[in-house]
Formats: sequence, C-alpha cells, structure tokens
Amino acid sequence: MSKEICFIADSSGGLPREILERHQIKEVPFYFKFQNTDYYCENVDYTGSEFYRHMEKNPEDVPQTAAPNVNDWLGALEERYVRGAKNFIVTTISSRLSSSFQTASLAKDVFAEQHDDVQVEVIDSNTCACGQASLEIAIAQMIESGKAFREIVDRVNQAVGSVTTLFVVNNLKYMEAGGRIGGATAFLGKLAQIKPVCEFIDGAVRPVKAVIGRKNSLKTMMDLAISRVSDWSRLIVTVQNAEFSEDADYAVDYLRKAASYSGKIYRSDLGVVVGAHSGPGAAGIGLVEASPLLR
Repeated sequence: MSKEICFIADSSGGLPREILERHQIKEVPFYFKFQNTDYYCENVDYTGSEFYRHMEKNPEDVPQTAAPNVNDWLGALEERYVRGAKNFIVTTISSRLSSSFQTASLAKDVFAEQHDDVQVEVIDSNTCACGQASLEIAIAQMIESGKAFREIVDRVNQAVGSVTTLFVVNNLKYMEAGGRIGGATAFLGKLAQIKPVCEFIDGAVRPVKAVIGRKNSLKTMMDLAISRVSDWSRLIVTVQNAEFSEDADYAVDYLRKAASYSGKIYRSDLGVVVGAHSGPGAAGIGLVEASPLLR
C-alpha cells in the first residue's frame, strides 16, 4: 500500500484476509449479537465461520447487527495518522442499508477539525458484500499503482453505480425477519422451494428472479452476472458464501466454463452484516469492470 494514501474500510465488504494484509487496509468492524449475548466485533471476537455455525445450530436465534460508531472510525483514523498517513480513503456499505456511512462522515469532520494537514474522503459504495469487496480491491490496486489521491476518489465515485452485486439465499426466514420480504411471500416460498436471486440496486435489495431449487438459483445468478459483463479483460470478481463452500465452488466453476474466464477470482466469507439477513447457505458474486478505473 502507498505510504501516501491510507485505505480504511468497514467490514461489510468481507474483503479476503490476504487482500487486507497485502494492501495494509484498516478494517473497521461491524457489531453483532445473539439473543443472550453481548455485542461482538466482526472478525475480532468471532470469525465468519463461527457466526454461521451458531446460526445453523440455533436457527431461532436471529442475530442483530450494529454499525461502527464515530469513535470506532476516529480510532482507525488516529491510528494510521500517528503512523504518518495524511490522505485517507474510507469506504462503507450502502448508506441505505446501514448508518456506517453517516458515522464515518461524522468522524471525518471531527478528525479534520483536529488535524489541518489531512485529506479524508468517505465513499458510499452503494452496495455491500461481494460487490463492495470488488470495488475495494480495485481501489487497493489503484493505490498500489501510484495513482494520485484525487484521481482515485474521482474515478471511484464515477464507478460506484456500475458495480454488480448478486446473491441467492438458502432459507427465506432471515430475509423475512429482516423485513426484506413479507410473511406470506416467505411462507409460499418455503412451500415451493423458491430460492430468489436478489441484487443490490441503488443501494437497496431487490429480488430479480424467483427460481425453484438451489442449483437452478445459483446457475441463474451466474448467468445474470455473465450477461452484465462487457469487458472481460480487467474484471474484478469476488465470490462469497456463508459456510456452503461447495456452492461457491460451483459458481466459480460455472463462470470458468460458461464464460471461458481464466482471470483471478477472489473468494471470502459473506460478512455478518449481510449474513444476518440472508442466513447460512447464502452465496453471492460481485463484479467490477476495472478497465476505466485502472487504465
């Protein structure tokens, strides 16, 4: 990571751990709790695997999540400032899904008042999970390539609206509990074994297609993803899953064969802030066409 630019991201993107380490990205965690527990920090007190195993063993214990607070963001900014950082790029989950963008923005204002030698840009990713991760990987690559701070910010703000984030769920109860679908829809979906393919559009969840059967839903998700790509040469792809790695394997293999895609495919656990509403067995794919970003 460039010493000139510090990159800070909330944990909702579920960035692969190796990307965080390689690019020295500071991750600010979301909080979550179960019915009879205190709040935990994502990826600090609990791993994604532990989180989903708990959900599988305790299906009625639907978790609650909370965004990073202003002090969390200030702590991350101060930590990197004392190490020499002066230019900060901060990314968050869609502001329509969480207050993370708002708390990061408040922290930015406080931090800028305390330090007159810094630049801080908070970017609303307008998405989350695998789409957010792909966008953040593109940012990390731009920083690594030596692009200027303002150029990176301008390019990312232009690219935010073109990120593709598609996902499928294995059980509708968590989307019902989170208010994403109504009770009647959930009941009928369970009877018919409907596995909806959903997308984040303009920062909010939208069902794209109702599909019967798990493999059909995964295939439909991948076909939709493939149909969105116009330039395969500089594509950033992230596949995420919630404890069902065989489904992620299927998605990766399908993309390789159906699109003859031989490029890098990043993989990671689906983060808890999305997983709390999608449940174990959720899987998704995020796409960013990086040519306009990295040229």
